[in-house]
Amino acid sequence: MTRSRQFVLWRNDASAAPASRSTGNEDFLWYHDFALSLGRARAPESLERALPDILRMLIERLEARGGALRIQTDARGGPFMIEAAEGLAPCFEKLDITDCACAAALEQGELVVSRDLEEAPCRAAGASAVLCAPISSQSGVCGILVAGGDDAWNPPPQTQSVLRMALALLGQAVDRALEARRDHKMARDMETVNTIGQVITARLTLKDMAHEIVSRLGHVLETDEVNVILYDSERGELSFLASYVAEGDTRDRPEIYPVSDGMNSWIVRNRAPLLMTQDTVAECAAMGIRHGGRPARSWLGAPMIYKDKVVGVLSVQSYHKAGLYDRDSVALIEAVANQCAVAVVNALLFGQIIEREQEKERLYFSLTHDLLSLISPIAGFAKILKTMSRSGKTEPIEDVAGHIQSATEKITRFAEDILVYAKIQSGKLALDIARRDVFESVEPAVRACLPEFELRDITVRLNGQPVTMSRASGGSGAHFVALETVTADLDRGQMERVFLNLIGNAVKHARSRIDVAVEADDTRVRCRVSDDGEGASPEQVERLFDEYYQGDGKKKGVGLGLPAVKKIVELHQGDIRVITAPGEGFAIEFSWPRTLADREGGTVG
Repeated sequence: MTRSRQFVLWRNDASAAPASRSTGNEDFLWYHDFALSLGRARAPESLERALPDILRMLIERLEARGGALRIQTDARGGPFMIEAAEGLAPCFEKLDITDCACAAALEQGELVVSRDLEEAPCRAAGASAVLCAPISSQSGVCGILVAGGDDAWNPPPQTQSVLRMALALLGQAVDRALEARRDHKMARDMETVNTIGQVITARLTLKDMAHEIVSRLGHVLETDEVNVILYDSERGELSFLASYVAEGDTRDRPEIYPVSDGMNSWIVRNRAPLLMTQDTVAECAAMGIRHGGRPARSWLGAPMIYKDKVVGVLSVQSYHKAGLYDRDSVALIEAVANQCAVAVVNALLFGQIIEREQEKERLYFSLTHDLLSLISPIAGFAKILKTMSRSGKTEPIEDVAGHIQSATEKITRFAEDILVYAKIQSGKLALDIARRDVFESVEPAVRACLPEFELRDITVRLNGQPVTMSRASGGSGAHFVALETVTADLDRGQMERVFLNLIGNAVKHARSRIDVAVEADDTRVRCRVSDDGEGASPEQVERLFDEYYQGDGKKKGVGLGLPAVKKIVELHQGDIRVITAPGEGFAIEFSWPRTLADREGGTVG
């Protein structure tokens, strides 16, 4: 506990001796009490609470009028600053003082007593004489004590010696507090790494896992924002996977953006952490980095590396606290980033496995359901033929045989859709590009759908000219009005599949009419297949090119026709779009470069 004693401050007569001087026994008792007070301050928080009492004990021992005490260090573990004042307001804000007695004490590392205060701020603070003593820790000078009095005040050498010993104890207490903070931080960091490891090993989805990681880091690092950003090396793109925002998500940013000259892009290119501790705008400018988004006081990011490949960036930032991150923070963020990299890759692989299994399930369902729906009519027609043969009736046999042929052709197209899409997905579909008339792909597709046209009494127009149906010996046929040739570089077989799928889709929905249009300019071919059906809703349009999607439950298909169409058009370096509205018909337009020379890079898609 702190001892209380009576003492005479100063006399106006400088030659007069103080009425009370300390004895060796008093110094010993005081030093014992001082050491006990410091012994209880083993953490930054407890040292901060004890500092006012410690300052009062020092002022009492020095018989000073007042004083101020500041502890400030940027030692490993982060910035640390506490202060206390009593009877004498400190005239400094940092330990980088450039004038007065404080500057001399800090520069020399020795206790200084000064009475030359004519221009010093201490004079304005009410002191005629000051004692300035530095406080040293293992990392160097970490603080200063300033005590003041009038002209007669002059602490004796014995008291100054005890003061030096006391301040040495204070420096050791600072070291203990910093060590305790580092130990706590290290334990917290290890717990964070272990917790994140547990999150990673849990069977969470990639999004769920990333959200758990950023939430944990946000609380541990006392930060304002944490981001997990994925890097796609093939596309050269960065995309936000998950974010933690302490103040609520009010950001206005693109979720996917190209690698450029920003902070995250710098980390990807340099494969190294990036630490900014004061002002991200100024520090980015100094490094030649483009600053994007809200300026931060502290910013730290690290690459997520898996098997020497950058797969993303993990970043944290604070908008209010400068110097929040240090070397320990860099070590923590790198450790977590490496864990994230493994987790992201594993989650992506796991997601691919799940997707393949789900694709198999969808395919099996479509195969069993749609094959049965296609085979059942054949079985029915076979029974009709059997009945007709027993009754001796032969006239309708041709019609029944035509229906069977149509049904088998549907099965063939069904199987081909599956095989072609499988080749597209595996990257094994090679286009056989040659310069051909586009109508060589259109007319076979129209002929293949003739039975449906006749059955549903649908009119077909090709570039505005009607396709007339004719019944010739041996089956149905169609007559095409001669049209101007449209030549282009294409895979005839695959483009025929495109028209076959689009016309087949139109047959399912048309009320009475289907229009097919083909035109070209010098560099591009444009095609359109439309019907006068009910059209589609925006929700249906959004999913039309999804695998296995079947928009109309009454008009089933394998659900791979339109996705295959889109892929084939894209392999020709083309584009495709849907034009529709409920009750206003339905159209699909697509186009592609007319010649190989018109394509990007002049190559086959």
